[in-house]
Amino acid sequence: MLDYDKLAEIVENYKKEFSERWPRESYKWEAAKHFQDNWDINAPDFSEMFAKATKKTGNLLGSGNFYPREAITNWSKKDPELFRGMFQDLYDESKDLYLRVQNFINSAAKYHKELNDGGENHFQNTNAVSTYLWLKYPDKYYIYKYSSARAVARVLKYPEVPKKSSDPNEMLKAFKMYSEIRDVIKSDNELINLVKTSLTDSCYSDPKYITLTSDIDFYIG
Repeated sequence: MLDYDKLAEIVENYKKEFSERWPRESYKWEAAKHFQDNWDINAPDFSEMFAKATKKTGNLLGSGNFYPREAITNWSKKDPELFRGMFQDLYDESKDLYLRVQNFINSAAKYHKELNDGGENHFQNTNAVSTYLWLKYPDKYYIYKYSSARAVARVLKYPEVPKKSSDPNEMLKAFKMYSEIRDVIKSDNELINLVKTSLTDSCYSDPKYITLTSDIDFYIG
């Protein structure tokens, strides 16, 4: 159960700051649209396709010492079929979500270890994998970032605060929390109108308000 009064207060502040925030954060909606327009799992050059499809993700897949997009782009040049298969499996909705996420992370870790390139991190954690899922299915999956999810859970007094862990269950726990937040914000007509009137042809329409929920998550976090 969320602290709905606190959430309402936060949403009011978000709306007040929206016009200032939108120019900085609209890239999320643009990234989703760009991915939808450019993703092709059967592309002859998988690495080139992946790099192009994820081009507009900005700091979602590359910031500070976090380079999941760069890693996949470079690795898939060496073994495109391995990574094509990893994404085919990740995006197979007939399979259990937990297993898909865990298998993707495990496969990346195994490849990184076998490559033995001296790097310490393969970067394919639940944050990166949730972003891949959101890009492919923006009406279903949220962007999960542990630090933001923890902050949101604490601010809104959510009973299940995500733990710092590579276990996909922590991501799934946050997804449940985000869904409760979405159930609230989707009925705020003023908020929805602010977003809808700001969207351009280069933005994903976000009919289920999943990207909006993720942006509010980052706003709180």
